[in-house]
Amino acid sequence: MNTHASNRGFTLIELLVVISIILLVSSVIFIGGNAGAGAALGSSTRIVSGIAQGARGQAILKNAKTRLIIHNDLDADAEKYRRYFGIVYESSAGSDEWIAATQGTYLPEGIYFDPGLSVTHGWTTSAEIKLEYPRTVAKAAGTGEDFYYYEYKSNGTISTDPIDFKNDWLVLRAGTLRPDDSGDLDIVVEAEQEAITSALILRRSGTTTIVNDPDDIL
Repeated sequence: MNTHASNRGFTLIELLVVISIILLVSSVIFIGGNAGAGAALGSSTRIVSGIAQGARGQAILKNAKTRLIIHNDLDADAEKYRRYFGIVYESSAGSDEWIAATQGTYLPEGIYFDPGLSVTHGWTTSAEIKLEYPRTVAKAAGTGEDFYYYEYKSNGTISTDPIDFKNDWLVLRAGTLRPDDSGDLDIVVEAEQEAITSALILRRSGTTTIVNDPDDIL
């Protein structure tokens, strides 16, 4: 009986992964037929929305704390920096041990997560974690590369300060990874890229709302 339940759970997890892959493939097709940063931004917004809902579903399915993670380690891998997203869930053993639920997904080239604007709009869990990702076995945090994260509780709600009832924002925008004015490699927003931005509001209930109007974000 326990074996049957375990197999059924595994099938549901695989379904979430397949949905994420479909979202990614459809986005690549969309970009191919609609060149430009605006099209890439729209595609990225849909990809991240799908990942957020996948993270929420994983939390409910596993009855475990789950995190949507965003790569933030420029020195370790510039290709992944702020455009590589994934999902991890906490091992049943606890102790801050995490297991990869997906292999990770890249946003289209030229679109990045913006932590500064996300905090400005109420990202109350602006936390970072070191992870060896992706891993299919439990591994304690503290080694590996740096990631930002948004956390879902085991019931699928967003984990935030219980006293602060603001929703969490996740802002995406166009940019170029190149040396800045000081000569350091960083994401630089050119003048023509300023308005190419979108956001997802990750509500405390666990639902996600997309914001496409730059005037509401910048």
